[in-house]
Amino acid sequence: MKIISDKIQEMFEAYLKQPPQRIEQLPRSGSDRIYFRVFYEHKTFIATYNLNIQENKAFIAFSDHFREKELPVPEIYLLNTESTVYIQEDLGTISLLDVLEKNGHNDYAFHLYKQSLKQLAHLQIRGDEGFNYDVCLTAKEFGKQAIVSDLLYFKYYFLDTLQLPYDKQAMLDDFEALATYLTKTEYKYFMFRDFQSRNILLKKDNTVHFIDYQGGMKGAPQYDVASMLWQARANLPDDWKNMRRPIRHTMARCIRRRWQRGHRRSRA
Repeated sequence: MKIISDKIQEMFEAYLKQPPQRIEQLPRSGSDRIYFRVFYEHKTFIATYNLNIQENKAFIAFSDHFREKELPVPEIYLLNTESTVYIQEDLGTISLLDVLEKNGHNDYAFHLYKQSLKQLAHLQIRGDEGFNYDVCLTAKEFGKQAIVSDLLYFKYYFLDTLQLPYDKQAMLDDFEALATYLTKTEYKYFMFRDFQSRNILLKKDNTVHFIDYQGGMKGAPQYDVASMLWQARANLPDDWKNMRRPIRHTMARCIRRRWQRGHRRSRA
């Protein structure tokens, strides 16, 4: 680990012309990425070490594009020559999940959920505009194969785990029919793919910002909303799930503005 810390220190000395006060490794999460918080007198940064170069390039490509669209994601400051370490903006230590676990389902947490879903609509519509999906980690688009793969999680991690009886062929037929239906959706924009409360960070001004969207692709926007509202760990009450209505209004405005921008450009 010292070798990685030394690499990070060298990057910062070249970038800011002075060494950091200290570098602290953050607790590991479910991925192979290793995060460090880098301290200077008046500012902190996040350094990420990851040997999956394609994943790093996807995250940086998404981030740079979203920042150009003035969307709430971290700024990327620097990438090393091997593309294994990058420096990004430190968005803080508090996630939306932390707020929920500390405060429960109170008005403050509800306000942050509502804000997060509205910002998601902007990310999906504006973030999709002009983006080159060739950088995606897996498929460019959330198609039938990806949908069936997701549906099979229900079989592997629920039915099989609990050893519940079921008609395997009937279930697979249902999955096939549902996947076929879902691929026919008319509107496809940026799909976060892992939109949940632990991937939403709160800055000191209480604005929400998004991380961990490197697995994103083009797809149906409803997927992310469902991921957020039906996240098992959050266990949101039923009345919170009615936030779908104002989110539809926000999304409709975003789509209308995108159409108007395209219409103006076509007339120019």
